[in-house]
Order: sequence, then C-alpha cells, then structure tokens
Amino acid sequence: MRSAFPDIDFSIKEQVCEADKVVSRFEWTGTHKAEFMGVPATGRQVRVWGVVIDRLEAGRIKDTRILMDALGLMMQLGALPPSAT
Repeated sequence: MRSAFPDIDFSIKEQVCEADKVVSRFEWTGTHKAEFMGVPATGRQVRVWGVVIDRLEAGRIKDTRILMDALGLMMQLGALPPSAT
C-alpha cells in the first residue's frame, strides 16, 4: 500500500469498544503513484472507507478482520467502469 500510495493518510472516524473487541471505522486517502493489484499508476487521488474489528487478548491484538471498499477503490482508479446508478 505504501509504495502504491506513498502519501497515504489514515483517519479513524469512529471507534467503539466492548469487552475484548474494538471496532474502528476509518477512511484513507492517497495518490496512486505505483502499480497496485495489477493496475498501473494513474496519478489519481482516491478516498476509501473501511471497518476493522480487532479482538484483544492480554492487551494485545489477537485477531483482525478488515472490510474495505475495494470495489470503490478500483472504480476510482479506473480499473472498473463507474456504477450505472
């Protein structure tokens, strides 16, 4: 990610903790400067959202699950056509 989007900037928009879980809603922005998932550099600015669910054990992250808008990212990079709606 860092090589493809060297100016990547992550921002946590919302965070909820309960028991041994932490859920973070995030957004990142960056400029596509190198190949990413088979897509050559486009120079395009992107904005991508996502959610991370971390499970902690003894104060350390034990499991992580990430849901990120990869479809939206690929559309912003021009790798997929924009939605018809």
